[in-house]
Amino acid sequence: MSEPSDRGSDESSPPPTESGDRDRERERDRGEDEADGDRPPPRKRQRVRLSCLECRRRKLSCDREFPCSRCLQSGTPELCEYETRPGLAPLNKLGLSHNSLSNFDSRLSLPLGGGDSTYHRKDIRETDRIRRLELEVAQLKGLLEKQIQVPSDGSTVVGHSPNVQDVQKAGTNVVADVAMPPFLQCQDTGADKELRFFRGKEFKTRYFGPHNAFLAFSELTGLCPFMQETSAEWLRPLHIHNNKDRSKLAEQRQARFEEPDPALESLLPSREETDSLVSIYLDQFEQVHRIVHVPSFRREYAKFWDPSEKRNAAFTALILSIMGISSCLDAHSPHKFDKMVSNSHASALKWVESADEWQSRQSQKHRRLIHYQIACLIYLAKRINTIKKKRFWKGAGALTQDAVTVGLHREPSHISHKISPFNQEMRRRIWATIQSYDLQASFDHGLPTLLSSLHYDVNQPRNIDDDEFDEDTKELPPSKPPSEYTFSSYQHLSRQSLALRLELSKVLTGPPEELDYDRVIRYTNDLNQEIDSLPSWDVSNNGGGSVLKKPLLAYTLLHIQLRQYIIPLHQPFLRLRKTNSKYQYSEIIYYNAARDMVLLNDKLAQQGIRTLNFLREDNLTLAINLCSVTMLQPRGSTNMIMINSQHTLQLLEKCLTMKEDRILRCGNNDPWGYSIMCASFGLLEAHLGTKTPEAAKAASAERFINLHYKLLACQDRSNGNQPPQPTESGTKCPSAIPYPTVPSLELQIQAVPPFPPTSSQLGPPAQPLPIGCPLEIPATQWWPPNTDPSLLSQMQSINPDFNLEFLGLNVNELWGGDSWDWDQT
Repeated sequence: MSEPSDRGSDESSPPPTESGDRDRERERDRGEDEADGDRPPPRKRQRVRLSCLECRRRKLSCDREFPCSRCLQSGTPELCEYETRPGLAPLNKLGLSHNSLSNFDSRLSLPLGGGDSTYHRKDIRETDRIRRLELEVAQLKGLLEKQIQVPSDGSTVVGHSPNVQDVQKAGTNVVADVAMPPFLQCQDTGADKELRFFRGKEFKTRYFGPHNAFLAFSELTGLCPFMQETSAEWLRPLHIHNNKDRSKLAEQRQARFEEPDPALESLLPSREETDSLVSIYLDQFEQVHRIVHVPSFRREYAKFWDPSEKRNAAFTALILSIMGISSCLDAHSPHKFDKMVSNSHASALKWVESADEWQSRQSQKHRRLIHYQIACLIYLAKRINTIKKKRFWKGAGALTQDAVTVGLHREPSHISHKISPFNQEMRRRIWATIQSYDLQASFDHGLPTLLSSLHYDVNQPRNIDDDEFDEDTKELPPSKPPSEYTFSSYQHLSRQSLALRLELSKVLTGPPEELDYDRVIRYTNDLNQEIDSLPSWDVSNNGGGSVLKKPLLAYTLLHIQLRQYIIPLHQPFLRLRKTNSKYQYSEIIYYNAARDMVLLNDKLAQQGIRTLNFLREDNLTLAINLCSVTMLQPRGSTNMIMINSQHTLQLLEKCLTMKEDRILRCGNNDPWGYSIMCASFGLLEAHLGTKTPEAAKAASAERFINLHYKLLACQDRSNGNQPPQPTESGTKCPSAIPYPTVPSLELQIQAVPPFPPTSSQLGPPAQPLPIGCPLEIPATQWWPPNTDPSLLSQMQSINPDFNLEFLGLNVNELWGGDSWDWDQT
């Protein structure tokens, strides 16, 4: 027989044997007999061709390896494919999900010629052949062992072992399903699974809601295994992989975190001053806004001052932020001033700005608990010191957005098991603190809050003290009953009224026409119910421990944050009282809410707790509210508000006293507020008839200038500030000058008063007081009532040497000019 021209076909046929020749002769004879009987010859059985498809197409000899040497030489190993037996998947596809290509990179690196090449090629052939056989055996074994049932629709049901007939009926589909790679197998993620994406651990977390690319990534269940197998089988052999050493990078980040910051440390005062300021913060603010864990903070604070321990920059920034909060609340008095700013406020400004600048340089990706603590402390320090007041709402919103991106608004015990119990509780506390910031900033500015439209399910902070758990706690202790006061009582109880306050915030910042009077009454009743449900702790029981408990502070803030909503709810209906008597309820509830809030703040001030006086602007708003509701009443009216008019003046006096105390500690960096309060007080006196309009105006100016005269008296001479010297006509100083009472302040007089007193008040001529003499504070006015206006104006001539420009004030801008020409249309 002649040799066939198709070499590839010849290569694909087995070598001839004697038995094979006899079989072919019998088949030829049978075919001739059948042809004689006019029957079609039988169709020959198709044999599997062992050469690869690419070699058969190119009509080349094939060594029948996978991939074969021809395909390797041509540089197209991916085109090497073989025919398969019925019921089995293609060998190359089966090999991709296993280790058939594990030696692909070694084969690419082998030389194509030489004896070593032949030796390695034979070894590779045997290895691939063994692996293919093992793969086929595993497929058949899995097919027999797997308990399946093939219904009519082709789906797979667990619980039935197939027999041979089932397998034959299933045919290729069953085998293909068994041999399907893991990334192609259908995985049920659960129909009730929430469409949220959360990753990370502790405080280094990231949270994404629905419609996010990361969520689509997690929903595509086979994507991760597919990418991993592709990388392991195709990219790593070609050295296309990430060379990033994550452990080394983590060590480098830890080393950078532990490094000190000499610039921040240079701002630290002495150990004694730092201890005093830190104690003020822990005693007062940590009983309202839970930011640090007090026992662990004290341990780190002790190490911070240990010379053998290495300081890290983060803890230094934390201490500077804390001192920025409590700097102006320090009990040491009098506070020295540099013009309008006290030295305490200047130090706080320097500490806060340095900590804020350091915080802005930190990575947004690799953050820890201390970074969020510093962010909360910096915002609190800015509110205390009135730094960038117009940015409070924006800053609180930025904190809320940062908290949402890390998932602080979601319950940590439900979304991840990589968060320790300690950090779970700290996440709840930090979120509650940021919530309080955002809600108060929204109320103060009259702007909406992001929290109103945000879904959150984080639990309220537990009513437990800090010494009941630490970083090594495996399980948090149960929450104590609300009637038992702890440092976390405010946050624990504040959560109960959060839904109502969020709804009110949304209503008050929404369209005003939607707020009808029936809804106002309903909201007022809801607020009163929340107020009545608050516990009344024993304020005389300060508890034990190194830090005294102040339940009155939490009690006051819980009441104020609810009562404050009553005033804007009823304010639109005050003027309607003249035409409809049903709105008399709004007047009474409005007045009572403002009065109660003043009394609550005054009770704190009497105990020396200035936390809320610095944290909130209640004194300004309440003074205006009381004056406004009283001015709406006609003079001579016998209703409750006018009968209590003298009590209202006393309430305004308390507001002014608390405002003055803050200014004398921090400085009048917001002179608009105090000038408005003085003018409101004088306006109400003129309306009630206790003073003539001229006397009321003179008293308002007197009070305003007297406060700034005190600032002159407290100027720090070490900075080169010299107050104006008295002239010959003003050298006499009375033994008693009517300054407002300021608790726990011993002012030093250094100049003459701006308003010279009358002769009746002076009595016999007195020698001028030496600089540094103590100032006595009487409770009498400078002039008797009903004084002749001409005489009054003459005796109230301002000292020409007293100039507020020394303090940086433009009185015309505060009390007159175009700035008050507001458009009322």
